Amino acid sequence: MRTNLSLRNIGVSLLSQIVLVVLGFVSRKVFLDSLGIEYLGINGLLTNVLSVMALVESGIGISIVYNLYKPLAEQNEPKIIALVQLYKKAYSGLAAIVLIISAALYPFLGYIMKGSDSIAFLWIIYSLFVAKNIVSYLNAHKWSLINADQRGYVLALANLLFQVITNVSKIVVLVLTKNFILYLAIEFVLYVLQNMYNGRIVNKRYPYIKTKKKYKVDHETKENLKTNVKAMFLHNIGGFLVFGTTNILISIFINVATVGLYSNYTMIIQQLEALLLPVLGGISNSVGNLIATESVEKNYAIFKVSYFVNFWIYSIAVVFLYNVLEPFINWWLGRGLLLANITFILVLVNFYLTGLRNSISTFKNKAGLFAQDRYAPIIEGVINLGSALIFVHYLGLAGIFLGTLLSNLATVFFTQPIIVYKHLFKKPVISYYYRYGLYTALTVLCCYGVHLSGLWLGEGSTFMMIMYKAILSLLLPNALYVALFYRSADFTMIKTIALSKIKGTRRFMKNKQAV
Repeated sequence: MRTNLSLRNIGVSLLSQIVLVVLGFVSRKVFLDSLGIEYLGINGLLTNVLSVMALVESGIGISIVYNLYKPLAEQNEPKIIALVQLYKKAYSGLAAIVLIISAALYPFLGYIMKGSDSIAFLWIIYSLFVAKNIVSYLNAHKWSLINADQRGYVLALANLLFQVITNVSKIVVLVLTKNFILYLAIEFVLYVLQNMYNGRIVNKRYPYIKTKKKYKVDHETKENLKTNVKAMFLHNIGGFLVFGTTNILISIFINVATVGLYSNYTMIIQQLEALLLPVLGGISNSVGNLIATESVEKNYAIFKVSYFVNFWIYSIAVVFLYNVLEPFINWWLGRGLLLANITFILVLVNFYLTGLRNSISTFKNKAGLFAQDRYAPIIEGVINLGSALIFVHYLGLAGIFLGTLLSNLATVFFTQPIIVYKHLFKKPVISYYYRYGLYTALTVLCCYGVHLSGLWLGEGSTFMMIMYKAILSLLLPNALYVALFYRSADFTMIKTIALSKIKGTRRFMKNKQAV
């Protein structure tokens, strides 16, 4: 059942993302042509600035979701209701706090937006960003319940429809009016409608949560929540210092237009990641239930498969991006919008390091291991910010990304695997790093091999040349990995699950035809 739900979540999410990726690229091209690189930078910067609100959330959501897995598996409705009510109450309060903090941050925007003097009605733009942020807090309890229950696919079709309508509407607004405020207003109104519609679906699926009777969370769960929230608060501060300050630093020390250039890279990387994450997300949604109901050995076996899939996906992604991303930007948006080569490589290295730790992070979070490394993210964040502030004066933009790389290698690269292997798997961590070294060596080898193969085809950014390089980036690494790992236990387990699902689908179709 768990496997079927994971595969269903993966399938629906992949289909949705393919449609959204195409629309996303069209929307970005129209945005750049209609408003210019400065507005693109403002869009990325304000999104980054408001990510500071994650510090307010303090990990309440993750902690409550973690505590929902067991009662959902046991169908313990009173405990589910108590947790959902607590979640709703907490996030309603957080929405008010977010509003106050956002208002307090506004006077400082002028100091961090270097080169943004031509942006009119900044307060309206900022208000629309804040309003959308608050709406997400008011509805978070419902999305967490349905995701913890591995039923996220139920909302996928509605989300796809609303996002298609939103993207098409924004494109039409830009083409007809070239008005950024109207662009944001349309996005906000449709986001509110999407939340209202999805809320009704969740209420129908879980009608018992609409009760007016108040339920209390038991003492043990409360204590667990307090411990995890305190730990996650430190994790959130560290996370913001690492991932939330990039655009702010670029805007302060370079200029807001460079934020726009960098956002083209991040958009492509995020769109590609959006196609990849449904696979990892489908597995991730099952991990909480797995940890709550299965043995240590079964958990470890599934982790190794997850780690293997994680490597395969992110390795192919890095090879693809290294060989295709910049030629694609030249073809898609025009020349003159590329970052320096060293900056590009550092961006990809950080993407790979962050992506390859997805599996270990998932098992750590789903197991509720928040307190064991509560200070590591703070140390990571301080190293990142301090290094970036030093290196940016000598290396410019590349120095900011070098700081992120050093902070990652100095902290979470070691702490997360050690904690999970010690507390969850009860095994030596050396096997994790052995695999990490092997996986990374293969990724570097494939990047270089595909690059050399691509040189034989010639240089240029024509559509056909990009397609040739894209096909090479997909075929060569996949062929090598199949040849190397075909007989491995991890690959065998993946084949078994896939064949089982295919056979199940065939039986279903035969039974349907027989009826």
